[in-house]
Amino acid sequence: MTHDEKLKIAQTALISGDTARAEELYQEILRGDSGNLYALDGLGILRCQNGNPNEGVEYFLEALHQLETSTEKNSDTLKSQAVLQFHLGLAYRALGQNREAVNIFCESYKLDPNSTDLILNLGQLYFELDQLEESISCFKNATVLQPENASAWLTLGYLYTLRNRHAEAIPVLLEAVHLDSSSPEACFFLAESLRKEERFEESILYYQRLFPVGMEWSHAIHGCGQSLLALGDFENGWDAMEFRLVNTFGTWERHHLSNWNKNSANDRIHKNCINKFDLENKDENDNEQKTVLAYSEEGIAADIMFASCLPDLINNVGHCVIECESSLHSLFRRSFPRATVVPLTTDIVDLNKNCWGLSLDEQIAFGSLPRYFRRQKEDFPIRKAYLVPDRECIAKWSNRLLEISGVTKIGILWQGSWTAEPEHQTALPMFELRNLMLRHQSDAAWICLQHGSKQKEIEQYRRNISLQVHLYPEVFQYDLDEMAGLLAALDLVITPPGYMANLAGALGTKTWLILPAKADWRWNLSREKCLWYPTFRVYRQAIGQSWSELFATVGSDLEKFLTTHRPPEESIPITLVFPEQNKQMGWIRRAG
Repeated sequence: MTHDEKLKIAQTALISGDTARAEELYQEILRGDSGNLYALDGLGILRCQNGNPNEGVEYFLEALHQLETSTEKNSDTLKSQAVLQFHLGLAYRALGQNREAVNIFCESYKLDPNSTDLILNLGQLYFELDQLEESISCFKNATVLQPENASAWLTLGYLYTLRNRHAEAIPVLLEAVHLDSSSPEACFFLAESLRKEERFEESILYYQRLFPVGMEWSHAIHGCGQSLLALGDFENGWDAMEFRLVNTFGTWERHHLSNWNKNSANDRIHKNCINKFDLENKDENDNEQKTVLAYSEEGIAADIMFASCLPDLINNVGHCVIECESSLHSLFRRSFPRATVVPLTTDIVDLNKNCWGLSLDEQIAFGSLPRYFRRQKEDFPIRKAYLVPDRECIAKWSNRLLEISGVTKIGILWQGSWTAEPEHQTALPMFELRNLMLRHQSDAAWICLQHGSKQKEIEQYRRNISLQVHLYPEVFQYDLDEMAGLLAALDLVITPPGYMANLAGALGTKTWLILPAKADWRWNLSREKCLWYPTFRVYRQAIGQSWSELFATVGSDLEKFLTTHRPPEESIPITLVFPEQNKQMGWIRRAG
């Protein structure tokens, strides 16, 4: 039997899984021809398949060495070199040596740029190394070489979503769905990108394709809820949002208690369409006798926003225990005196008791409160404020701000966030804010509400262009009572979305909220006015609109505001007097 015949039989055995026969034939070939590339390559593959990639590397390197010492250079030898380098790269990857694998793959790609398997593996490696742009380039090439490869289109679309390039992701994912309409991943990522591009109606269509799959894709119902809320369908939107509790989306079952249910049959499971639910029947609950825990879910911003529902909860249960972030503890305790307010703790909670020794019957996450108390637009209360700042703090900050006489006091913030995740960071352009502040230095006092490292940006402008901004770093110590006192003493706050915006709104401070084109879903509940906070004026960047255009509108409105909002002619220290009946839900603000 010739070497060529043995090679054919060995390769057939290798493909069919008869590794012993393949090993025998490859070794037999090498005994007669120690430099046979195909036998060396085959043995290298066998070693990798058997869990010995180190030995595989040795065989591949020996084969490449044979090629390098060969005097014959033609298209066939170059193709063989590309294949060997590809296999060597796979072996390095199996060893976890991804950088070496990338280098080898790149060498192979130079020799054979049309190998789809090579490009897909290289793209996957780039992804694992967090080199997303390089990964995107690879998968784009793969879709050109194999336009019917639904997996390549799906992966490319997913990579675009990771880079928040949702407009580019949409046509790619549409192609993935066209090629494989049964792919739940393609439908989900497409729906997510459509939602984030504020194409809410279209996103719902693709979310709904996943509903029959069941709990495995409960986060699709959660995403659909965000689109429904943005379209003003509060009833079905909040119901769908409950499916975030099936998986972990910033929430957890804080204490091992059953969930509070205002109406005995409100826990619903989606089947065919979002407004047709099966009811999970429960025994009628006597809510007036229950002690219910409302627990912190996503952090300070969410705690403050959804705390607008706490008075409704308090009025619907026997007693309410509120668990919140420790920085909000004093503020919440003062604002909700009929409830027991406890700070969020990291202590392990026993199955039968909690760390405070309180007797609890049921629990509800803050984010679930709107499901019962904000089911239509009319349910959002028109009250100006629901958080009560400390009276002494208001007096202190009112008097401190009077030291800046004769001008309107405006708080300014340029970096906000909903959570600690980078994709939820919202930054306003410092160039536009700087120009806004410079134009109004004579008739407005700018109070910096930014803290941490971001204050350095203002410090730089103060030194270089004499921008007058007042810094009070002490208000960020330990809790938010100081900040609440300062915010209550200001005439206006200009801010992006974030916990500071929510705090200002909850205190009833006049606030101009500046939203990027694709804002967090919570702000999409209202387009011009803010349903959460009546004292807000919303400036929303339109898709495709530049920041300079939006800030031109802000600047024009600010000129009108400063003209009509004249500060007192004399700066007189203030002593705040609170009538007994106004202690909890009202306070006297500085004149003007």
